[in-house]
Amino acid sequence: MSDPLIVQKYGGSSLDSPARIRSVAANIADCARRRHRMIVIVSAMGKTTDGLLSLAHDISPRPPRRELDMLLTVGERISMSLLSMALNDLGIPAISFTGSQSGIVTDTNHTGASIEEIRADRIIEALREGKVAIVAGFQGVSRSREITTLGRGGSDTTAVALAGSLKADRCEIYSDYPGLFTADPRYFPRAKRVPEIGHDEMLELASLGAKVLHYRAADLARKCGVTLMLLSSFTDSPGTVVRERTDMELPAIKSITSTLDAGALTASYTAPEGRADTLVRMLEEKGVKLVYFQRSSTGRHTTVHCVVEENELETLEQEIRAREYPDLALQSTKDAATVSVVGSGVAREPRLLSAVEETLANAGIVPFLLWNSPLSITCLVPRESCRRAVGVLHERFFPDGISKRD
Repeated sequence: MSDPLIVQKYGGSSLDSPARIRSVAANIADCARRRHRMIVIVSAMGKTTDGLLSLAHDISPRPPRRELDMLLTVGERISMSLLSMALNDLGIPAISFTGSQSGIVTDTNHTGASIEEIRADRIIEALREGKVAIVAGFQGVSRSREITTLGRGGSDTTAVALAGSLKADRCEIYSDYPGLFTADPRYFPRAKRVPEIGHDEMLELASLGAKVLHYRAADLARKCGVTLMLLSSFTDSPGTVVRERTDMELPAIKSITSTLDAGALTASYTAPEGRADTLVRMLEEKGVKLVYFQRSSTGRHTTVHCVVEENELETLEQEIRAREYPDLALQSTKDAATVSVVGSGVAREPRLLSAVEETLANAGIVPFLLWNSPLSITCLVPRESCRRAVGVLHERFFPDGISKRD
């Protein structure tokens, strides 16, 4: 068992036809023939999951989450069995496993479960027998033996969890993106590939909208110290390596990312007298996902700024109104987007914040809100200005395809 252990994950676009599955099988076979032990995690083919969700809602307007999990796991089972067939036809012994057969034990949160433990005995035995282990991503089993799913992007999480648990030499994430770029290359042809990035920066980008890796997988890779390679199954690009870095004292912008579905709410009110204002805890209990939250107070007068996904804006407003704060005034902002400049140490370089403001102002874009974290500067802008905002910021910080330090 001394041969290198490689975990590979293939997304739905990489497996969306028999021809694509055979192409993926050829890539895996090439690795296996170079004496690599292989664990391969697969997503459902193409838009299979979307089709199953649509079918469920054609049957029932509110399908039970347990039954959704039973239905949605079918997609990955199709992919894993077909890929195993293709590998065996190439002379590469392979065996497929569902999430439960792989020993991926989760909590009981249907359609959004978290991995609690991995009991990978069957996978380890398959590797000892010289087989490629094909694992259905996105799914597991609870301790009460219920089938669960990990939510969208869950196959990335499955791959990183197995790589961390089994101490893999690396984890390769294959998608239709040839790595991480300084901006989305579909819309910005001048965007350049980022050869290497740190775990913390990758997590920040993923949480702020970068599609190349799911944020849960990025977080798990950071916690477990898993080296990732972000690759494309459609090109020979060397991709992007994600690993631990030690240059956090050097401010350097790595990428600019955005989301299109943001909304904001500003609430002014008189805080409860004689007791703590538990607004944040209440929002967490209601499942409202906060992109940004800031609270400031002068005496008992409180002002709160919240940024959420736009589909949660109405819920956020209802929950705040339900608290019946004295002197409550609400102002909501719809049709907004977030644009984020991400890199190590950006918050320690004040000139970067002013450069963002100046660049947007010169383009006639006035952000609704602007905030920063140790690794990012984010602005909330009108949705119709999002792509232009990314474009002018990209030209400012990557004029020659290389990060410019202001």
